Amino acid sequence: MAEPIDDRNDSELDQALADYLSICDSGDRLDRNSFLEKYPPHVREQLSNLLSAADWIEQLAGPSVAELATAAPQSSAEIDSQVTHSSDTLPLGVPGQEKPGQAKRREHTGPVLPCRFGDYELLRVLGRGGMGVVYFAKQIHLDRPVAIKMIRSGALATSEEVHRFYAEARSAAKLDHPNIVSVHNCGELDGHHYFSMDYVEGTDLDRMAKEKPLSPKAAAKYVRDAAAAIEYAHQHGILHRDLKPANVLVDKSDRVRITDFGLAKTVGRENGLTATGAALGTPSYMSPEQAASRTEDQGPASDVYSLGAILFTILTGHPPFRCTTAIQTMMQVIHRPAPRLRTIRGDIPEDLETIAEKCLQKSHLMRYGSAADLANDLDRYLKGQPIKARPIAAWRRAWHFLLGVPIIGAVLDNRVIEPTETHRWVQRGIFSTGMLILVAWMLLLIPSSVWFKNRMPNTVRIAGGSDRGEYSLVAETIADALEKNVGCRTELVNTQGSSENYEQLGAGQVHMALLQSDMVENENVAVVAPLYYEAVHVLTRTGELISDLRDLKERRVYIGQKKAGSRATARRLLNYRGLDFADLQIVEDLAAEPPVDAAILVTRVGASEIVSLMSHGAYHLMEFSQAWEFSLDEPAFHPIRIANSDYPEGEVGTSGISTVATTAYLVCNKDAPDILVRSVLESIYRPEVRELAGILTAEQAARWQGIAWHPAAKAFFQSYRGASLIP
Repeated sequence: MAEPIDDRNDSELDQALADYLSICDSGDRLDRNSFLEKYPPHVREQLSNLLSAADWIEQLAGPSVAELATAAPQSSAEIDSQVTHSSDTLPLGVPGQEKPGQAKRREHTGPVLPCRFGDYELLRVLGRGGMGVVYFAKQIHLDRPVAIKMIRSGALATSEEVHRFYAEARSAAKLDHPNIVSVHNCGELDGHHYFSMDYVEGTDLDRMAKEKPLSPKAAAKYVRDAAAAIEYAHQHGILHRDLKPANVLVDKSDRVRITDFGLAKTVGRENGLTATGAALGTPSYMSPEQAASRTEDQGPASDVYSLGAILFTILTGHPPFRCTTAIQTMMQVIHRPAPRLRTIRGDIPEDLETIAEKCLQKSHLMRYGSAADLANDLDRYLKGQPIKARPIAAWRRAWHFLLGVPIIGAVLDNRVIEPTETHRWVQRGIFSTGMLILVAWMLLLIPSSVWFKNRMPNTVRIAGGSDRGEYSLVAETIADALEKNVGCRTELVNTQGSSENYEQLGAGQVHMALLQSDMVENENVAVVAPLYYEAVHVLTRTGELISDLRDLKERRVYIGQKKAGSRATARRLLNYRGLDFADLQIVEDLAAEPPVDAAILVTRVGASEIVSLMSHGAYHLMEFSQAWEFSLDEPAFHPIRIANSDYPEGEVGTSGISTVATTAYLVCNKDAPDILVRSVLESIYRPEVRELAGILTAEQAARWQGIAWHPAAKAFFQSYRGASLIP
């Protein structure tokens, strides 16, 4: 007796089966013996048994006993009319006995009908199976219709066929139940083995399901009655092992009758019919332990599985698993979870789906403990009572589904031989998601300038300053030039000034911004172009005795809005003279009442805001006599003199006013696209645009050194002054 499949060779056997199916599917010619020789003896034996079982199953593809025993009913008069009243008894299967002119038959094809066979009159063939043939007959002395089953090969039957034939007769004869087809007699006549059984007038569940799927109530009733009959067989030590819709007859009274115990096994006794460990049964309805030849696991739960498969079939019109070959179907039975009923037919009640799902569990330990438990739960469903079976938890169902995805199954050591198309799509989704995550990770890790170096933003956003301020006016000119010369959309963002511009640029909310020079020192900021000089204007109210920054102590002073660049510059100037903001009375609004005593503003010389404050003599410029010393300490600033011509109404004086100045820059982030920087520079250095914006010439801008140029800006200005002057 061969050893059952165990955990040690499961993996090798599954892989061997997968290789075999792959070669068969490819259409290549396959020498089975040569194929088997490639594997170790323990795998070769199991694989040979499974392939032989598949061959045997496919030989049984003809009509089953149920199909043979359920022909259209006949009356006694019809039976009598078919009887041949000849005194001759025709021998069965004897060669050379054909009537004249009759085509020659194979020697074991059966008699010429109608004919006499002992106490029976064989009238016609109801059908043939892989091993047997069933005749519709009349038992003469009892004058009743019966079905006679014989071994199909007749007198040429092997000892194994005879053994199996009588085992079926003995199994059925032990059972006296109204829902099981009764066996009347068995024996041998003229070398032909036979047994007689009830002739059931009606149909079977296979034919009924092929016409149309049954209603949930009808399906539950038939399977409940079949389960009760199978429980009776189990109580008498008989396992059916070949339950399928065709073996569940339905007579004219709508009563279920179980037939075909050809694969039945007596519990607790090995009958020799499965000694090779081969998987016997009908592939679509056999349990996973039958398909895998695990004889030690086969028991009442195996028939429960088959009853669940029958319930699935008569509700949907097809079995849970059905492939083009027996071996492929067996592989799905072993490895693939059964589909949910409600995914195929939405009107099936949840309780009935739960019952079928419990029957079709892969593990025999997770099914109903007995056929009686199944029958009782179906009865509860039919009576509208709560069933005992519980639906599978959503997390467990999801876990089982994920185990069917090949890549996940491989990681978790769960073999997936034939994944469903859904599982294949999930696997493709996992790969696609993984690739997207990888790409996203690369996009985050690698500067965007590498990926989008030559791509213009859909809308170029430029941070200027307060509405109608100098920054805002210059930013507006740049935006208009881009729209006109490049054709791209632009958006001007008003801010409080340089500090807020810096924040927006760092947050990625704008592509370009105007900053004072002290803000450009950040490592993430790149210079596009120096635009113009900004002078520090210290204005004091006329009549106030303020001649030095130290005199601003405890004075009301305006130093710009909270996020303006003027505030940072004012802090430096005050610190240089030993003061801090805490020493002043900071006023947030330049137009506040009473008027402020002084204001520190950083803007270009001649700005309209300064002109307005100096008009009518309300404010005048204060000299910053420490301009040279301050610029030595603060390299971002340089000393300048504001001339009388810059503010003719401001009483500057002929000698002018000394102060310091810094530079206003157009900047971007270091990873800004090259095409954006080039487009901006080519637009603003057009003569008419440069003049309108009042910015430095390209030749002047090119002389700036020691700043962090954007690579595209550096390349642009090299054409004006040469590469050596721009580090």
